[in-house]
Amino acid sequence: VRLVGGNSPCSGRVEIHDRTQWNTVCDSDFGPKAADVVCREFQCGAALSVPRAAHFGEGVGPMWDRELQCAGNESSLVFCPMGSPRDQPCTHTDAAGLTCTQFTGFRLVNGSTACEGRVEVRVLGTWGSLCASRWDLLDAHVLCRHLDCGFAESIPRGGPFGRGTGPVWRDSFHCDGTEAHLGQCPVTTLGASLCSHENNAAVICSGECW
Repeated sequence: VRLVGGNSPCSGRVEIHDRTQWNTVCDSDFGPKAADVVCREFQCGAALSVPRAAHFGEGVGPMWDRELQCAGNESSLVFCPMGSPRDQPCTHTDAAGLTCTQFTGFRLVNGSTACEGRVEVRVLGTWGSLCASRWDLLDAHVLCRHLDCGFAESIPRGGPFGRGTGPVWRDSFHCDGTEAHLGQCPVTTLGASLCSHENNAAVICSGECW
């Protein structure tokens, strides 16, 4: 499987190789569970959206004509059951698309307990600090709950948990506080904002599950 035409390795039109050529997947054959499997296979986190109607452009060549009946826990698309060949033809205007979160891990570092510290996010296998410019309590609540650390008590500024190493991710989460983890929150990438290791996101969680 591959993703074609996206703006990152974790987004694009979904295509499957049948040992002879690449086939474009029809949007009606590609659901949320199959999307999660592909994102996991590419180490791109979880599925963020599954746009339809050739969102990433039309493919060339044949169309894949079988429904991907994934349970959602498969490690690769090759392990998903396939449906019978479709009766109704599917065209390239119906190409399935996929955008994954790219986030594969979240942690707190340099705190006095496991439930406080500098926020670090793993993107495509690389850990980095998160820019604090748009980090707020709703985002922090989601992270604390995801880490079994209760709720967010505060989001201290000024780098109280030390400087990070590696990249500073400029992604801005827009959580409403109900999500299970940050990867489910809408995300935008900040422009030329002040992102450095002096401006790392941090949180102090309550430390109790609720």
